[in-house]
Amino acid sequence: MNIQVQLFSILRDSLPPDAQRGRTTVILAGGATLADLITHLGIDQRFGFAPEEITTKAGWQVMVSDKFERDMGRVLQDGDEVKILPPISGG
Repeated sequence: MNIQVQLFSILRDSLPPDAQRGRTTVILAGGATLADLITHLGIDQRFGFAPEEITTKAGWQVMVSDKFERDMGRVLQDGDEVKILPPISGG
């Protein structure tokens, strides 16, 4: 199934080199979850958080088809759009 992915800020480094403006399409097997997507992109290893900790411990925001999602066990559907945003920081 095809999942549209948009990553923001430092997370963009987890996308393939041909990604445009932080966006790419990822092909996953049917029944894949948000945690599977996180692992597929290597975000868990790159940033040191288990997929289940992305929203809780890391404090990132995850949206699936424009709705906030905290359950990394959520099963994705073909055509879903997933956005992942790290916490906002600045100074």
